[in-house]
Amino acid sequence: MSEPSFAQHQSRSLLVPGLIAVAVLVAIFFVARPFFAVPTLSAEHLRTQTLPTVTVFKTDTIVVGANETNHTFFIASTIRVGNQQAYPVSLDDFTLTLTDPSGAELVERAIQKQDLPNLEIEFPKLKPLLATPLLRDTSIDPKNSVEGTILFSLPISQSVWDSRGTAEIKVDIYHNHPLFLTIPK
Repeated sequence: MSEPSFAQHQSRSLLVPGLIAVAVLVAIFFVARPFFAVPTLSAEHLRTQTLPTVTVFKTDTIVVGANETNHTFFIASTIRVGNQQAYPVSLDDFTLTLTDPSGAELVERAIQKQDLPNLEIEFPKLKPLLATPLLRDTSIDPKNSVEGTILFSLPISQSVWDSRGTAEIKVDIYHNHPLFLTIPK
């Protein structure tokens, strides 16, 4: 019978496989970094103009009702959206959230492009407010910005707007996080 041998095999150095693993991880980091970059989109509120309108329907028929009053409050906010990313982005949608002092919210989407010409005819005072409209699906090239006016129509009076708690615009961007802008009082 042979005697037991407790000889150890010569272990190989892990230096070369470790360096290869580190090199692969560094390469993966540099390839994947643009996909996980911190969003560098910015939005800036430049100004907001308002146009309160009151329409009174006078009729004696039972269809419309006698002396019905309709309040429409137009909010034209001019904003600038900047894109410092390495690829272009497109604007998706614009939403205004109006919060009254009690905390109740009124949420309204911006007026669509196809509705703007009819509104300018119906309400001629809107035309100067919409010199440069900012529309959905506007593309922003890398390292550039766009500036324009977004129009919202709310069924409120001037007094409701003046006594608001907050007013916030949400700018949705395709495949990115939304941007939020507060309209100052």
